[in-house]
Amino acid sequence: MFLVNVIVPVVLIAGAGYLFARTAKSDLTPFTRLSFFVLTPILIFDAMLSHSLSSAVLANVTLFVFASHAAFLLLAFLGVRWTRWDADTKTAAVLSLTFGNCGIYGLPVLLFAFGDEGFAIGVVYMVAQLAFQVLFGVGVASWRKGMSMRSLVREIFAVPWLLAIALGVAVRLSGLQLPAVIARPVELLADAAIPIQLLLLGMTLTQVRLGGLVRQAAPLSLAKLVVPPLVAWGLAAAFGFNGLVRSILILEAGTPTAVNALILSLQYNRRSELSAAVVLLTTIAGVGVTSVLLWLLG
Repeated sequence: MFLVNVIVPVVLIAGAGYLFARTAKSDLTPFTRLSFFVLTPILIFDAMLSHSLSSAVLANVTLFVFASHAAFLLLAFLGVRWTRWDADTKTAAVLSLTFGNCGIYGLPVLLFAFGDEGFAIGVVYMVAQLAFQVLFGVGVASWRKGMSMRSLVREIFAVPWLLAIALGVAVRLSGLQLPAVIARPVELLADAAIPIQLLLLGMTLTQVRLGGLVRQAAPLSLAKLVVPPLVAWGLAAAFGFNGLVRSILILEAGTPTAVNALILSLQYNRRSELSAAVVLLTTIAGVGVTSVLLWLLG
């Protein structure tokens, strides 16, 4: 019953998005832009201010996320290096293997499984992953042979997530209290972000046409669901994490491929159909993987 209460609500909301997109046949571009430029930055900013975790937890979780994702990125590069895929396919594969859906998928799971405390730690994980994604994921997605470093840096800083992180850190450190006229809309939009993004996840899955992509997408999906939680399990032991924090870090590492990996592939024209196929396969299979991880960590 515990697993049902955690997993089924996530599936139902994403399923509602899937059914809506199938019947309405709407263009997803406005929804992805809303998520990319408004909801995710607001959620990051609100998360930096509304959760009173200790500085030690914030620092240790952030360090863990950067260390684990550096390992995921390195393993992904090594994994695709020996394939005969073209540069765009390799880039889509690296993005799909490196970044997990720790926000849209992971946060509702943590909220239903562990309550507000688990959710708060999950938000720190998500913000740290987004920072890593901005600093390295955007670079991987946007870099092309012959591209100047100035152009690459410009692409990275054009993403609003980094600004949201910087603003959140600045306001938190200053101790300032936001006036109600600002705090209330920020809180409302942050509360709306997770359910809307879960709906977007389901809507995105309607765009996937597996076809001949299975031969590439299937092994990528298997690697995405198996390798990161194993790496995280080992790193959590190395960092000395235990209890709730350990469980959350491993669960977040084991989430399906991030919708943001697909969004980056779309933004920079990097075999987005392959990224979408991996998102679909890992999201379907990820329900079982999450259930197993919850059982093992419970």
